[in-house]
Amino acid sequence: MNNSEDYIVNNLDFYRKHHGQQLYYRWEGEVLWQETGDVWRQAASGREASFSETLTPTRLRQQQKLFSIISMNATKVFIRPDPEFQQVGYRINRELGLFCDPQTQEILHTWQPDSTSSAVAIVHIANRIVQGAVRPKMTVIPKGQDYVTSVVQIPLTYPHPLAVDPKYRDYCPGETFNGTEYFTSHISRPEVKDLPPATWARDCPWLPWMKLGYGHPARLRFETTTTRVESFEQLHPNLIQLIREQVPIYEFTPDQSNEPNMTSTLYFRQHFAAYLKGERFPIPEGL
Repeated sequence: MNNSEDYIVNNLDFYRKHHGQQLYYRWEGEVLWQETGDVWRQAASGREASFSETLTPTRLRQQQKLFSIISMNATKVFIRPDPEFQQVGYRINRELGLFCDPQTQEILHTWQPDSTSSAVAIVHIANRIVQGAVRPKMTVIPKGQDYVTSVVQIPLTYPHPLAVDPKYRDYCPGETFNGTEYFTSHISRPEVKDLPPATWARDCPWLPWMKLGYGHPARLRFETTTTRVESFEQLHPNLIQLIREQVPIYEFTPDQSNEPNMTSTLYFRQHFAAYLKGERFPIPEGL
């Protein structure tokens, strides 16, 4: 492998190479629980509680593994003309994520926050459309290096979509959503194999379906690794089975869509009646 000179990577080359193709990404990891809004500590700083322990506030450690998560993106990428940049990349995704028992990997459908509270329905991640443009960007891999690592931190602060309606009072952590997303990826020379996996992490308030009550300080930390796989059949077997039996539209991505982007909070609001009835998520969806 020759790395004796600088190498320039144009991010739009990926979009040109895979224009219109159906791609799949497998991302898996864990969801950690923190009772307060303090800065996250390293997992090694304290014992992780087992999933079966009662999660009462007086017994919560600083950080606990709450769920495993098995997830996927069905993605199509395109090169599109752009008046400012001449060309941009464009992604259309379907995203599905399932909350699972961290020991058995069994897909869970209810969660009980403590022994005195009723179990609630788990609303799995089901974003039928997430799409957007990607600006062109050049990355220089310096001579002597096979790849460079990109770390992107995105602060998320906006009015919480559920805060304006009193009926969601018990399902909303506060007036403002405050979180951060972290994306780590590796940009390499063409011949490089066996790169470290990409990672995605998210620090966010507790999720609406947890029904912890307005202003509860608990926060979640998602930590996952992401890998592009060659086919749908290389996703997690439990995910494949659920998609084909319950939400088959997630196996394929449309070439275009005029739907607005879906988020977990908007999905919860859309299916609030089904949640109150204790229905099993994800809810079947048509095209």
